[in-house]
Amino acid sequence: MATVFAGMAASLDGFIQSASGDLAWLNDAMAPGEDYGFTDTEARTGAYVIGANTYREMGGTAGLGAVPTYVITHDADLPAGPDVRPYAGDLTRLIDVVRSDIEPDRDICVYGGGQLVTHLLELGLDDELSVSVIPVVLGAGVPFFGAMASSTKLQLMECRPFPSGIVLLDYRVLRP
Repeated sequence: MATVFAGMAASLDGFIQSASGDLAWLNDAMAPGEDYGFTDTEARTGAYVIGANTYREMGGTAGLGAVPTYVITHDADLPAGPDVRPYAGDLTRLIDVVRSDIEPDRDICVYGGGQLVTHLLELGLDDELSVSVIPVVLGAGVPFFGAMASSTKLQLMECRPFPSGIVLLDYRVLRP
């Protein structure tokens, strides 16, 4: 069964976007030649599930080549392409459908935003969570996680520091 893994970058103080919406702090931290897990993510991904705001921030592009990308949205006018599929229904059903549609050796990558990752965690649908901690303190902005009804325990799978100061943390979500 496909693993559902979510990955995002966050400032040291837990924000995924500055209060002004600027993402320069993220791009400024990245160093040429450092692969922050992008190659591994591309190799294992059979489908992407992303939030509409993240999709818009990416300029209306998502996925790579023919990788199906499901955009969680209620916007009927969201521009879509041949491999971009707007979705507004039940997230549990979506994950079930995507799992049945992709190759058995591929996984489902959840790529932003914070609200989507929070909902999937609350529904027990995330299996793994990756956080790239960016060495900057923003002070305010869009938080990585929204409010949750209960805590979620995680088990560290890997901690990978880079010379740029970015630290990649990979966790397995522990189920009760």
